[in-house]
Amino acid sequence: MDASATIGTTRQDIRILGLISTGHFMSHFYILALPPLFFFLAADFNVGFAELGLIMTVIFGTSAIAQIPMGFLVDRFGSRKVLTAGLIIMSSAVALVGFAQAFWQLIPLAILIAVGNSVFHPCDYAILNSSINSSRMGRAFSIHTFAGHLGSAVAPATMIILSSQFGWRVALTLVGLFGILVMFALATQWNSLRDDAIPKKQDNKAQADPGVKDGWALLLSAPMMLFMLFFGVLSMAAAGIQSFFVSAMTSLHGTPVTTASLALTVYLFSSAGGILIGGEISDRTKRHDIVAAIVFVLSALITACIAWFDLSIGILVGIMALMGLGQGIIRPARDMMVRAASPKGSTGKVFGFVSTGIAGGSALAPVPFGYLLDIGQPEWVFYLLSIFMIVALFTVMIPKDMQGSSVK
Repeated sequence: MDASATIGTTRQDIRILGLISTGHFMSHFYILALPPLFFFLAADFNVGFAELGLIMTVIFGTSAIAQIPMGFLVDRFGSRKVLTAGLIIMSSAVALVGFAQAFWQLIPLAILIAVGNSVFHPCDYAILNSSINSSRMGRAFSIHTFAGHLGSAVAPATMIILSSQFGWRVALTLVGLFGILVMFALATQWNSLRDDAIPKKQDNKAQADPGVKDGWALLLSAPMMLFMLFFGVLSMAAAGIQSFFVSAMTSLHGTPVTTASLALTVYLFSSAGGILIGGEISDRTKRHDIVAAIVFVLSALITACIAWFDLSIGILVGIMALMGLGQGIIRPARDMMVRAASPKGSTGKVFGFVSTGIAGGSALAPVPFGYLLDIGQPEWVFYLLSIFMIVALFTVMIPKDMQGSSVK
């Protein structure tokens, strides 16, 4: 199913990757544009933080649900149309939040933000898969993923700065309008973008039904279910580390908050750098499962050691840097494995389906990790992380022996 290795020149690939990555940057930016403003929203709408938290639940929940149908739309109508619509919807909804006069108006706008956000994974991967030279695909996936992480990283500071200068309403309107400008820039490059969708004959409605049926058969096949589990456990592990590492360390070993926070910060920066390194590795090997397996075994051992031993600052920071590097490296490998398992014309629905594991994992993670801290078992936070790594190891090693059950 690989695209031709001669699809485009380096200059053309850079232009396409820049456009698609900018859209991915905006999608992650918009998801975290509202939380930094909750203090202002609470005061203006006279609501509590619990109600505002509901907004984020609506965004993540709707986004997770909408990704699968968006994947089918991408493969049927093409990525470019769906991506344009999604970016317009998301950008406009963010801008309109700045005009909201009552809290209830934020709910439908949150749904629109989520619907717009749900197009990016199926659209972006379908476009990259068909437009980028296959010899550079690993690096393309890594830069695309890195751009999303960068969007998440800069959103809080950007929104606080804009709000302090212009007020939160103007800040949201400005970033929303910027997204619409990005869409117009993307639209000028349509001729450079290829689409993974297989052309459909529009002769009668009956022809569409077998396609949907076969699509669901593909998504519910054992390899695809394992890939979604793969995405899910990685997301739960990432959410667990980001949200509960500091609390678990202080409870388990009495580690100072500043030391635990430093180790977590180093982990996050190393993970971002590892994404770019992983792109280079992914383009130099076809055994992405082996790369992932090495990372998972190493990560499982590291998290177990953190539970067993009260480590010095230097060792703790060092092994967290090593684990973060590994967790970043597997991101492009993960995407390349899914790409290799996606039949021609099904990239959109496949990435839409497996990406639901990301949102689902993020939503589920706080429950078990928080419960373990509540019952006074902080060591099990790290044991659970090790278990997730072993499960992830299982998911990447099994699918290659089950290819016959996948719809090809």
